[in-house]
Order: sequence, then structure tokens, then C-alpha cells
Amino acid sequence: MRVGMFSECYEPVRNGVTTSVHTLVQHLRRLGHRVFLVAPHYASHRDQSPFVLRVPSIQTWLNKDYPIAYPFYPRLKRQFGQLAPNVVHSHNPFFVGLLAARLAHQHGLPLVSTYHTLYSHYGHYVFFLPDAAVQGLLKWWIPDYYNRCAHVIVPSEVARTSLADYGVTAPISVIPTAVPLPDPTEITEDARRAARAQWDIPQDCPLLLYVGRIAQEKNIEMVLDAFASCSSQYPAARLLVVGGGPHLDGVRKHAADTPCADRVVFAGAMAHSELAPVYASANLFVFASITETQGLVMAEARAAGTPCVVARGGGAGETVRDGEDGLIVEPDRDALAGAISGLLGAPERLAAMREACLRNAHHYTPQAMTEAALRVYEAAVESHARRLAKEPA
Repeated sequence: MRVGMFSECYEPVRNGVTTSVHTLVQHLRRLGHRVFLVAPHYASHRDQSPFVLRVPSIQTWLNKDYPIAYPFYPRLKRQFGQLAPNVVHSHNPFFVGLLAARLAHQHGLPLVSTYHTLYSHYGHYVFFLPDAAVQGLLKWWIPDYYNRCAHVIVPSEVARTSLADYGVTAPISVIPTAVPLPDPTEITEDARRAARAQWDIPQDCPLLLYVGRIAQEKNIEMVLDAFASCSSQYPAARLLVVGGGPHLDGVRKHAADTPCADRVVFAGAMAHSELAPVYASANLFVFASITETQGLVMAEARAAGTPCVVARGGGAGETVRDGEDGLIVEPDRDALAGAISGLLGAPERLAAMREACLRNAHHYTPQAMTEAALRVYEAAVESHARRLAKEPA
């Protein structure tokens, strides 16, 4: 099958959407399918693959990490015709997504789209508009875009419910985003020790971990507050925060105001290929965001054998087996702190959870995700062909 993939987020940006798209593209190609990817141009980035097509884009003062692509690009239309995809798959409903929809319509192809993000929780990025205006635009835009699709993919039931609430009636399939299992050598005891040594974290101390974008909607302050609540009971414990983003200064300031400021380590952004031993080095992964459609970082932690403590809400905890490979708690500081303290104080239970993580990680492999996506593509091609056959010439 030939697939035209379109994404507003791709390398060099590091986030869950980029990881999801990259994983799907790589595994489709390994199965022998032809995939080309269309994404915005970044001035400082050069792609290794000739099958990544960059469209012109401009950086804005709103968010320099996410340039805005032009939805009109005549040269791409010619290249698109030469590549002759069977199906078009978009990963955002905005500028690049509009380009995907337009090309699919012009060439008579089915459009599949993945709904990665609960956009209603991200209105603060459009701070120059009142929230009511942003929500009103979404109520019009989301169903208008996704009802054009032959099929929609979502990573969680929370995302499916969100689309249904907007009035999306296109067929929807839930396909959890998968992560590759790490090489066993990356999560050995030696690898874990080396990861801790990077930041002078004692080998025998309890270590909590957050990995992800440092943004307002990630609710990292709650993680810091929960850690502060545990600090008197576990004075040797450390919290490692990995990632960068627009809210980093605010999170640093919040950490500095806690009584355990000297035990919070900010590691900055790291390459995805370096993360497996970091995940494995932690006793617990802690996540407090309730705005997620998927639990990608939870899947990465699980694959490295690290149990998660996750705030209930959004799609972050949907793949966590509560009480088996992690805990799902109410989204407040005391509940998060209580779960952390309880697990750190029960080493046998924590060890059993680590074993469960390594066992359960095999249910969310990239192969399973890719095979499910291919079934969606085939269904979309068939339904699109039936629809065209019914239309008058």
C-alpha cells in the first residue's frame, strides 16, 4: 500500500505526536509499504530520508517550536500525483491537515486522520482570543474536518468520546499508540546505574521521574507538590524532570519554592534514543496531566519496567492496569503523594509491579499498532470506493 502521511508535528520537534507518527511510518516501511511524509520546513533541520517532503513554513511569535506551514503549495501537488498514494493519513486538522484534505479530495482518495490532542485544553496558546471564542471555533472546526474523513483513528476512549461530543459521525477506531520495546542491554542494572550517575543521583535512593514537554497543561506543579509532601518521609528521595518547553522557567520557580528544591534535578531535553535507561533507573514514573489523549510516556516507562502513578482524567491512564503495573489516583496532591509513599514503602509490591510492566509492555507493540492502522486503511479504501460507485457520474 502507498500512504501519504501529513503531520503538523515532526522532527526535529520532540513530542508524543512526533513519536507516534515516526513509529508508524517506520513500521509501515518495514512491512514493505511505501510511505511519504509531508511536514513543515525547519530551517535548521535536514532529513536523512528522501521520502520526507517539507512544505514552506513561517515561525511566529506565538510558538517558535511549531512553525506554521502554508496550506497552498503547488509543487507538492505535482509530487503527490507522481507518488500516487492509495490513502491519505493526516495527524492534525489545521494547516498541514487542510493540505492533506484538499489533495485527497482533488485526487479522489480516502482521507484518514488521527485525533491526537484534546484541543479544548490548549486554548491558553491562543491567548489573544477569549476562551469562549476558542471553544466556539473548535465546536465548528472539529466536526467540519473529521466528518470529511473516511475513518478516524484515536489513541484512547477519552479521545473517542471527545469527538462524539463534538458531533463527529465518521467511523472511529481506538488504536493505542505503541512504543518499541527497548534493547534489553538498555535497562540492565549497569545501565540504570550509569543513568543515575549522569546527575549524581545516589544509587540507593528512591527516584521519581517525569519525562515530557514542560508545558502549562502538563500540571508538573502537582508532581512537585506531591514530591514535597513525601519529602519528610523519604528525605533521601530525588525527583528527576526530563524535558524542555515553554513553561520550564515557571516550573523551575515553583520547584525553588518547595522545601525539597535541592532534591529536584532538571535534566533538560534528551534524545528519545537515550531515554530507556533513564526510565529504568527510576522507582516510579509520576504523571499528573489530565489533558492527554494517550499515555505515550506511560508506555515508555512500562516498557523499561517502571511502574506509573497517574492522575485520573484524560487518556493518560487508559493503558495502565491499576494495581498491577501502576496506580491511577485522583488528580490532587495528597492522592498522588499517598500513592507514591505507599509504593516506596512496599518494596515487594513495587518489584511485582516492575515484573508486570515488562510483561504487559508486549501488548502495545508497534507491530500491533501498525497492523491495526493497515486494517483502517483497507476499510477506508473499500468504503470510499463504494461511496464513489454510488455517486452519479
